[in-house]
Amino acid sequence: MTTLPFFLPGKCYEKVCEMCQITLNKSAIFGDNGAICPGGVRIGTPAMTSRGCLEADFETVADFLLKAAHITTVVQREHAKKDFFKGLLNNKEIVELRNRVEIFASQFAMPGFDV
Repeated sequence: MTTLPFFLPGKCYEKVCEMCQITLNKSAIFGDNGAICPGGVRIGTPAMTSRGCLEADFETVADFLLKAAHITTVVQREHAKKDFFKGLLNNKEIVELRNRVEIFASQFAMPGFDV
């Protein structure tokens, strides 16, 4: 997925997602000026399908990703580039999204972790 339409550095978006319990990784895409500040992220959809996610569930996942992009944009706008990570501390929107993600993910079995 490209983060360029949102004007988001991949590493910043990756960090917000990580804080919201969404696992993805930054990835260079065509048109980037180098791998140091990639403009894309890789989303591990096979891991979610192995947990039982269906097409409708991925619409929810997409909503989570869009909300994380919004949070990243707001923090990026409100804080200088060097203070971006400080702007994430005690962010109420991150806490709210993390709670929603954890509730959503808890309905799917984790392979290898039979309880």
